[in-house]
Amino acid sequence: MTVDLAQYEFGPIKKKRHSLYWRASIFLHCLLASRYKQFYAEQSAKYHSSLDYDIIHTLQGNEVILVACDSVYFFDYAIPFLRSLSVFDETTYVHLHLINPSSEVKDSIRKLRIELSTMRISYAIDPLTGLDLPKRLNIYYNCSRFIVADYLLELGARRLLILDVDTIARSSPWRKLEGFEHEGAFSFRPKARKPWHKILAGTVYFENTPRVRVFAKRFATSLLSILARNPNYHIDQIIPFYLLKIGKRDFKGVFGKVPTDLMSLSYETSASLWMAKGREKYESKFQSEIESVNKRHQLDDEPALKEAGGLA
Repeated sequence: MTVDLAQYEFGPIKKKRHSLYWRASIFLHCLLASRYKQFYAEQSAKYHSSLDYDIIHTLQGNEVILVACDSVYFFDYAIPFLRSLSVFDETTYVHLHLINPSSEVKDSIRKLRIELSTMRISYAIDPLTGLDLPKRLNIYYNCSRFIVADYLLELGARRLLILDVDTIARSSPWRKLEGFEHEGAFSFRPKARKPWHKILAGTVYFENTPRVRVFAKRFATSLLSILARNPNYHIDQIIPFYLLKIGKRDFKGVFGKVPTDLMSLSYETSASLWMAKGREKYESKFQSEIESVNKRHQLDDEPALKEAGGLA
């Protein structure tokens, strides 16, 4: 079974807000997810059974970076991100949630597993058949990594760092989280007025603890249930805000603020991760970083790839 993508809309959303009706609906679904353990359980099981996993190195007990992308973003951003992570003197686990990927993507991952010796790359293929999709498909794209995060915790990942794929690593992000006192972290914006601006979802940290597992499950089922109602704006930021508001007692002291030197949207030199949002990903500063990473690896690793049979 395949999905006809022609029936869906892509690109920027002009009306960047949730109406009062949608805010009430989203809050209600978050409340149901918080009160009933079996909320949306059947639909969640259907979603996860539709995914095809390729995990050649166990995630059990390991720190895992999780990103999601389609074929275009895989070649434009995931490859340079993986390459930027590979230069550090440590083994790094990354899980890719691949949305309707081309055969070229899978071929490229095979080559990257050869090229990047310090990386342990796993992935799941999402055929888009396991859920009720919204008309604006990019709304789902932004949610997908948070839907699968709970499952990776079930597989035993010790810690998850859930990121936007349009990111470049300049130092090990896990070093910035050494000694972090909370079980999870979001980029909180308490001064923002609108509930969908109170949290930024570009960088999220989960430790595999009982309370975080509860939150991750509520997050996943809330996303799936609202996606089925065909929302007209992004929901990956408003839902965690409502879940934390509803579960104030359940999650007291669990979530802290993402460390300031972990991720920067303004390309601070002290930050481990440089992340680009919106049009900024196409601008010269970020693109020059991508170009530098790709050139360095093409020069360093092409002989090894040829020797291993990874290049035609």
